[in-house]
Amino acid sequence: MLNTELVDSLYASLTSSQQKSLTTLLFKNSKQTMAYFKRRKDISLNKLEILADFFHMPLDYFRTGSSFKANNVNGSNNYVGNVSINTNLMVENDMLRSKVSAMEKTIEAKDMTIKILNESVIEKKAEIIELKAQIKSATSKENEDSSKP
Repeated sequence: MLNTELVDSLYASLTSSQQKSLTTLLFKNSKQTMAYFKRRKDISLNKLEILADFFHMPLDYFRTGSSFKANNVNGSNNYVGNVSINTNLMVENDMLRSKVSAMEKTIEAKDMTIKILNESVIEKKAEIIELKAQIKSATSKENEDSSKP
């Protein structure tokens, strides 16, 4: 069920141009107002998605008795909200952050390995060029020595 008090509070925190924009998104060109939600106490998924997108909140945020706890403070057309997400999401976020951190360290180690390998390749190429020069020098000496009587 829709938390109509939350919707009213959020709507009241908007400027008049934002309110008009939201009602246009929700009701198109009809003469409906936000009172629609109090009368119906039900909402279509389409309208719920519009609200969630407009306020940049998850869909569950607007449900009565949702796991999201909110403190909404309205004042001088500014909206301030604090959302406490249930602990399972927090634990999952922490776990994902630690995985990201571990992967970043792995990437750094691989980058270092690639850098060392590239330096090694450059050294080996220089060594090959030097050895080719030595071979060329040695073969030209042999040719000179073999041409002498």
